[in-house]
Amino acid sequence: MAFNKYYLVSVIVIVFCAVWCNAATYSEPAAVNPAHPGKCFDKITNRPMLPGKEYKPKGICAAMTCDIDAKQINIETCPDIEAPGCVQLPADPRLSFPKCCPQFVCKDENGNEVTLDMTD
Repeated sequence: MAFNKYYLVSVIVIVFCAVWCNAATYSEPAAVNPAHPGKCFDKITNRPMLPGKEYKPKGICAAMTCDIDAKQINIETCPDIEAPGCVQLPADPRLSFPKCCPQFVCKDENGNEVTLDMTD
């Protein structure tokens, strides 16, 4: 029985992500700061960033990466999910990305509540 429930939850997550999940990824221009050559300078956190290293700033539910060649900062945030029949649980901004992203409670075909964690 546990295998069937795990399988069902996996199928639900895969279907939701295949149809309704859109990871919110975007880029912003990296600022130039002469005090930090060869690094991106993020105006939001007011910090230099090493190229290719992922940063997860406190208080921001996102992962940021410096692309020095493109002179931009790539930012990944929580997926935008449309899950009919599901209820979004509150996110916890104190946690690091992606654990800070919201979870969803849905009902399976038997009416049992299933929690979908999109951070795995």
